[in-house]
Amino acid sequence: MGSQGSGGQPLAQAPYTVLLLPLGTSREDPGAQSFFLWLQRMQALEREQDALWQGLELLEHGRAWFEDHLREAQQQQLHLGALGENFLTDLHSEPGGPQLAQIQKVNICLQNLIQGKELSKQQKGNIQSQEEMAQLSCLQGQRGPTLV
Repeated sequence: MGSQGSGGQPLAQAPYTVLLLPLGTSREDPGAQSFFLWLQRMQALEREQDALWQGLELLEHGRAWFEDHLREAQQQQLHLGALGENFLTDLHSEPGGPQLAQIQKVNICLQNLIQGKELSKQQKGNIQSQEEMAQLSCLQGQRGPTLV
């Protein structure tokens, strides 16, 4: 994607290849269905990775933007502090009200995205532990591995 990662190294997407193998079986075959579902999941994960790479690039650009505006705000604050009570004569003393609201909205959206992902991981962990318990109870009555 051409953006710079930490340490100045360029971020690049790892190439991927989807390989389709003919199964020679009907669509109702459990092995064919399993393969098809696996392939769909792999494609979905590849699309998610692409979106995450794009998001990472946007976050890097956003970080640079935030840092620039933070430095600018700090400089304005120092300038205003140096003016003291004569700040009313300075024409550049208007704060960016609408921009502040947009920044706060972006911050809230990012926070919700991060917190939502953490919650889904916790819920997924609870579901996996329940599935593991169910699998253990099923394994007690299982005779051998199922070949697909």
